[in-house]
Amino acid sequence: MSVRDTYVALDAGVVIATASLDGMTVRSVFVLPEYQGRGAGLALMAQIETLARQRSVSKLSVPSSITAEGFYTRLGYATIREVYEGAEKIIVMTKALAP
Repeated sequence: MSVRDTYVALDAGVVIATASLDGMTVRSVFVLPEYQGRGAGLALMAQIETLARQRSVSKLSVPSSITAEGFYTRLGYATIREVYEGAEKIIVMTKALAP
């Protein structure tokens, strides 16, 4: 975490969601299940993309789980490949950022 820019979403002082930017890669995106679909993930991803644009990053990548693929697709990310780490399937997705 010391080399990433990390953002959190709070509800009554409790962390309900996280997201971080590691160079050109979005990492640590997580929303507590009971808060999913309420906009916390969207807000954090908007902040991550804004930060990336400020740093002149032209394309972001995100390693997605199967369950999060639809979320990233709705945000404009496209699958470029699928990889396996042991039994875990990771969907690598990218998005070009407009300046």
